[in-house]
Amino acid sequence: MKLPRAVKRLARIARGGLGMAIGMAYYPVAWFGWFRARDPLAAAVSELLLVGFHGASSASPSARLLARQVRRGQVGAVFFVHQNVGSIAQLKGLLQLFGGGAGTPLLAIDHEGGVVQRLTEAHGFTRVPSAREVAAGLSPDEACELYAQAGRELATLGFNLNLGPVLDVDEPGNPAIGVFGRAYGTDPECIARYAQAFVDGFASAGILCAAKHFPGHGRAVSDSHDGVADISATWTEAELEPFARAVASPHPPPLMMTGHLRLDSMAPDGCPATLSPALVTGLLRERLGYRGVVVTDDLDMGAISRIMGRRQAVVQALAAGSDLLMVKNLFRYDPLMPQRAVGWVRRAIARGELSEEQVLQAAQRVRALRAGPGVRPAVDATRP
Repeated sequence: MKLPRAVKRLARIARGGLGMAIGMAYYPVAWFGWFRARDPLAAAVSELLLVGFHGASSASPSARLLARQVRRGQVGAVFFVHQNVGSIAQLKGLLQLFGGGAGTPLLAIDHEGGVVQRLTEAHGFTRVPSAREVAAGLSPDEACELYAQAGRELATLGFNLNLGPVLDVDEPGNPAIGVFGRAYGTDPECIARYAQAFVDGFASAGILCAAKHFPGHGRAVSDSHDGVADISATWTEAELEPFARAVASPHPPPLMMTGHLRLDSMAPDGCPATLSPALVTGLLRERLGYRGVVVTDDLDMGAISRIMGRRQAVVQALAAGSDLLMVKNLFRYDPLMPQRAVGWVRRAIARGELSEEQVLQAAQRVRALRAGPGVRPAVDATRP
């Protein structure tokens, strides 16, 4: 029996609260940074972590600890989900917390438009229509200006990374993409044109973009929030075309997000794209020639957490060729997750599951992204 959305939301809140309570037992060790490694490999692993937090204000113990870990150089990137978005004053307080660190931290949020827009008119932000609405009502040039305005608003607040655009095809019955109008259409050229407008518009305001969900979530019949979405029976090369066009453009997306998508024709071992060398290294890197930063979708989503623990997910994602590992860290809150990740990687290298060169190269790509002209330092969020 399918549970109502409200019941699911209450269950998530309860699980998050329980996880926070259990995790707090390790909080003092994490706060003072006891037993953390400080060698070059540990520094490299820190660059690969895109981490979430509990709470919607700067008083949140989880947010304060994560900000401290950013300043210590244990975490290089932070992402905000809807649970972290309260009032505009609370957001400014949070962004002020995260506004320092070892270099410029990546501060990410979902700002696609439509239902996937965390910062709304209630926060003083311009409403951004869904991708489907944009493609139906605006030219690519008009869309670019709309996205530039949205980018300026994000940059003023202090964000520098937008987890969009969507390059998936539009299938109205798709439970994660189509039912919310998150895709620009079915024609690969049309999708690529509007996605480029998205990337260029936000880039003009200093906002990086992460195109998603490689290799194509649009025709999946299930939602990867709940389990691995098997696209083997529905996926065609036409769904790869928008990604190929984006990669080949003069200004490709600086980040590409992989989805928790099973595609047996390309990865016969059944691994979802997030964890698949065949799809990340073979298809995206080698066949399409992508040279930017590959970011995973959230490794705490049901698609991954129901089949393996965080340690295995982190190691397999890196072995697949990913650079930036998204871990929401809410339902199984672990204050020590950043330093545990160093241990996981170190042991995987010792066992031959990873090479140190892989880790260092991934870190170098992320460092170049953070240091590049597309990333503006976080602003002082206390300014009017």
